[in-house]
Amino acid sequence: MSLHTRRNVVAGKDWTSIDTYRKAHLAIAELVDAWRIVPRLLVGAYSYLVYIVVKWYMALEPKMIEGCTSDVVTNCIVQAPTTQHAALVTTIVGIAAAVFGLYTNSGKKWNGFTPWNK
Repeated sequence: MSLHTRRNVVAGKDWTSIDTYRKAHLAIAELVDAWRIVPRLLVGAYSYLVYIVVKWYMALEPKMIEGCTSDVVTNCIVQAPTTQHAALVTTIVGIAAAVFGLYTNSGKKWNGFTPWNK
């Protein structure tokens, strides 16, 4: 057995075709990166979250407390939206700009294939 053959046979396996498997995996990785599947899913999910939160916020209305015995009517009304509601919506919508910025700046610059055994 020559040195070249011994070097490629480790633990009873022939590793000369490892570059074939590596090329296939890198081709899949490049495909996923080129189509930007994961970033698009994340931006889509975040857009849906922003939509749901804004829709919820716009539907908030003042409510009367059931069984309130106060003589003053304003003590029996729960005001909505509150400053806490506004802070939540402002934060969610504000972070959307950062998410979009990360999406536009993501992606790997592929420089080709480098053989595994060199």
